[in-house]
Amino acid sequence: MSAPLLVARDVTVRLGGRPIVTAANLALGPGELVVLVGPNGAGKTTLMRALAGLLAADGDITLGDRPIAALAPRERAWAIAYLPQGHVFHWPMRADAIVALGRHPHADPLAAPSEQDRIAVAQALEATGATTLGPRLVSTLSGGERARIALARALATQAPILLADEPTAALDPRHQLVVMELLRATARSGGSVLAILHDLALAARFADRVIVMCDGALIVDAPPADALAPARLAETFGIEAVMVETGDGLVPLARRPI
Repeated sequence: MSAPLLVARDVTVRLGGRPIVTAANLALGPGELVVLVGPNGAGKTTLMRALAGLLAADGDITLGDRPIAALAPRERAWAIAYLPQGHVFHWPMRADAIVALGRHPHADPLAAPSEQDRIAVAQALEATGATTLGPRLVSTLSGGERARIALARALATQAPILLADEPTAALDPRHQLVVMELLRATARSGGSVLAILHDLALAARFADRVIVMCDGALIVDAPPADALAPARLAETFGIEAVMVETGDGLVPLARRPI
């Protein structure tokens, strides 16, 4: 088995003196699409921001054999692409210019974009089905179109680790599937992908592993059929669910709240 690209050991994050994440342990290996699920307020986004080096945390987070806290911001950006939730853009820039921001870790800030930069941007736009959106101002795009541009920006970085917070939010069903297939393909190309999802069916269909988080703690890290078993969903989410056999394996179907 290949060595993990990113490892978190006993990670605790406090905000305003209150523990939001407690003693989290996880590892992301090359070739894996790992999905993090949990109720609202479980601490998922806080944990992901800590893994990206954007929040201070107790415990150890390492990239390879190097502590993430010891890396310069540019070094972190080479290694980790972070896609936050919300897809908020503050300037009325062209969409392809937004995607090109993902190349900043590689670029000389005083130089024009290189041919490699232009290729990476074009590939990211094509992969997300957003090539025709490139010339448009991002302020004119729908929520789903902005979500695709935000993902393209993260992909343009070409970092070995992608952390994506709710990458399918605001997308229609077709583009949800497109994005999940893209995340899986990104992992299969040798990267590590960790995605936060609320759609348990998508998690079951596409994840190699599912990590369930509740009240700041990681309570299970297992293949989807085990992590999303009806008893676990009842305990964690307060729902009654049944498992439905599909061509992609067992998928949970929520029936009612309990």
